[in-house]
Amino acid sequence: MATIAELNKLFAVENHAKIVSGKGRLPTVKVKNQAAEATISFLGAQLISFIPNGFTETIWLSKASKFVDGNPIRGGIPICWPWFGKNQDDPNLPMHGFARHTLWDLENISPIDDKTTMVIFVLKPNKESCKLWNYDFTLRAIFTISDTLEVELVTTNKDSKPFTISQGIHTYFKVDNIANISIDGFQKLKYFDKVGGANDIKKQKDEPIVVNQEIDAVFLNAKGPFTVSDPIAKRTITITNKGSNSAVVWNPWKERSKKLSEYTPHSYKTMICVETCNALDDARGVKPGQSHSIKASYSFDKLN
Repeated sequence: MATIAELNKLFAVENHAKIVSGKGRLPTVKVKNQAAEATISFLGAQLISFIPNGFTETIWLSKASKFVDGNPIRGGIPICWPWFGKNQDDPNLPMHGFARHTLWDLENISPIDDKTTMVIFVLKPNKESCKLWNYDFTLRAIFTISDTLEVELVTTNKDSKPFTISQGIHTYFKVDNIANISIDGFQKLKYFDKVGGANDIKKQKDEPIVVNQEIDAVFLNAKGPFTVSDPIAKRTITITNKGSNSAVVWNPWKERSKKLSEYTPHSYKTMICVETCNALDDARGVKPGQSHSIKASYSFDKLN
């Protein structure tokens, strides 16, 4: 990989973005424009911070994250690809695929205007990925940083045969206290309850989700928008999706969190995952020469 100086010569844009040696001494893009600040690690092309003007940190990151090449980062916005959850053909393969623990290449940094910066990372097959998933592909992660945040994954099939992907934009939001938040937009939707390894089909009541125990729910026909209301932090987070009909709401709670890697005690109290997915029956087939795009957009508003 190129040095930090070489990367800056190629990609840095004054008043928008530069490349630094970040956590774990990994190359990292630091974005700062007139609307927001963001940090994206080359490891997993994983956004680990987003601070729009007038707000505190919106993205949760574990203090125990080690930032080691080959290991996924706990927190931020992991990219789960080309499968979401356990691989259905071989459960021994890495959970949530290989994209999140692979070093990506930076492809471009583009200033759209004074308040908007686009950062594009790209992932292509290598020897290790071919051992896990033997297809030719190009995967781009496109981040649009402004007063809102957009994350888009574009999968292009470069192979001679079709393939199927399941995937997720596994966003960890930072909240003041999990006991006080509510999540709108999932009312009356059916979901698979995955807690404890179960796979029960349930239906959300006609009321917002409140989290007072472990939750691992894969919602079907979940088109959004969804809103996380945090009255103590005095803000709302609104999530809109494209190219996705499934979503996950996840918090490991106390006992489950003890078994997770790079997760500190009581961390579950300050995070909630609302994930934009192509999961279960929402997996997508991609024919040779074609592409599939999934996008999550996040907007932040003050809550009085």
